[in-house]
Amino acid sequence: MQFAKLRLALPLTACAVVLCTSALSQETAHVGLFHGEGVVKAIQPGTGALTLDHGDIKGFMPAMEMMYRVRSPELSKNLRPGDTVDFTIDAATDDITEVKLVSHAR
Repeated sequence: MQFAKLRLALPLTACAVVLCTSALSQETAHVGLFHGEGVVKAIQPGTGALTLDHGDIKGFMPAMEMMYRVRSPELSKNLRPGDTVDFTIDAATDDITEVKLVSHAR
């Protein structure tokens, strides 16, 4: 009898662990707007997508160089490679929603 209970308890425990892990990963998904600072490495013609070499974006991602879509090509129209920018990124879409020029390339 004890063996039968144990045999039933193990799969139930495994299912509970999987469900809890899944719920936890959804709970810790990144949501909201995050702010960062970086250097423009490239600007995609037409779309205005920006390749940025940025520092840590606290609470969102570590420092890296990466290309990001922009909500509107207007956001990157006055930028050029080497410019330092502050930016806001929407974590749900990974789109840059705002860009502020800090300094032009030298």
